[in-house]
Amino acid sequence: MAVPQLLFESLEHLSKHGFVEFKWWLGKGVDFKRIPRSLLEDANQMDTVGKMMDYYGEEMAVNIAVNILKKTGRDDIAKRLINRYAAGGETAAPSRSTSVAAPPAAPVAPRAAPVAPPAAPVAPPAAPASMMAQDQSNIIAQNIAGSTIGTLNINFYK
Repeated sequence: MAVPQLLFESLEHLSKHGFVEFKWWLGKGVDFKRIPRSLLEDANQMDTVGKMMDYYGEEMAVNIAVNILKKTGRDDIAKRLINRYAAGGETAAPSRSTSVAAPPAAPVAPRAAPVAPPAAPVAPPAAPASMMAQDQSNIIAQNIAGSTIGTLNINFYK
């Protein structure tokens, strides 16, 4: 699912007052470039998503929306947006197709005890990765995975 659709569906879950408050935070621009309030004043959800895409791009628009939703106490919507964005917009909707269960398979003979595979060679260390945020932008890194060997440096510049 496309990011604009994810954002739109998230904004649709807000009450009228909640949506007005969301636009107020966008116009205030705390920790990010603000969208002029004059552009948001009469904007509906679709217009607001369009402005967010124009001003921030996909990833930053999602990050800003998540931050605003958390500030306004809508952690449930923020969490759903994060999860759907991380999953590429896929939802776990129940299947509507009907199918007939296959007949049970014939019994299978028990297997012999598994034999341990030969030891795998040790993989070379991964290349260093970097993340950068500029102009009061945010980085949301839910998971940092890697080797237990080495260091993790986090630098904050103001």
